Amino acid sequence: MVVLYVLDVREFRPIVEYARTLKDCRVEAPRKGYHKIVSTTEIVLNRKAMKMKPAVWYGLFTGGMNGEITEFGREEVRVVGTNKLL
Repeated sequence: MVVLYVLDVREFRPIVEYARTLKDCRVEAPRKGYHKIVSTTEIVLNRKAMKMKPAVWYGLFTGGMNGEITEFGREEVRVVGTNKLL
């Protein structure tokens, strides 16, 4: 399972809206200032599809996560579940 915590601010709202369109993602309402995005499979986010500026894109994980980043490029990020101790 993969979990992303996204700060509930306007700048990060495109992440939440994009995650709602992903087949295997569930987005929970904000709690304590964070949205929780959960997936039983990997989560793949695309910067251009979300129309995010690079500065915001590189702050994508400031809310935290449970998972492992397997790819983090200028345009796409891929997060998978992990059994590794963090």
